[in-house]
Amino acid sequence: MSEEALTRIMILDTMGHAYSVRPYQARDRHALEQFYAEFEPKRSAQGLPPGDAESISRWLANATSRGIHMITELGTTIVGHVMLMPIEDRPDAVELASFLHQAVRNRGLGTMLNRMGLELARRACHRYVWLSVEPSNRGAIRSYEKAGFRRIPGSLWAHEMEMEVALAEPSTPLALQPIVK
Repeated sequence: MSEEALTRIMILDTMGHAYSVRPYQARDRHALEQFYAEFEPKRSAQGLPPGDAESISRWLANATSRGIHMITELGTTIVGHVMLMPIEDRPDAVELASFLHQAVRNRGLGTMLNRMGLELARRACHRYVWLSVEPSNRGAIRSYEKAGFRRIPGSLWAHEMEMEVALAEPSTPLALQPIVK
């Protein structure tokens, strides 16, 4: 999947604020590091995001070298990052990780971005999208469930709850379409 196949789109949250969603580019690296430096709570999902600038930089160097990455901007400020990362032992699946700045949560934005991540995975011909989330992160769990994720039995009482979506076959070429609420 090429970056050219993805375009910038505008979406609205439940308060009517407009956000731009587009593919991550290497020139976004400093701004994305700043996003994670300000992100709270730190180390909330599998130790992510890392807590200090050096660790954030190393983590992003590794993460952005593979997978599909979308950033969300309010004006020129990054307020969200969605990643679809390959799963080594499951070539038909990707892991979704989404991070949304604390200042723009609880506005329906996360659910829209999670749905967008699922659509990107589907159009990239993946069959499954998997994630893990802390059971205490009820807002994220609700968002994932609204986007279509289902809890994987047996993980409900674990330290990290696992969720998954089985995707339908893609019917259209990969391209972001506006999602306006």
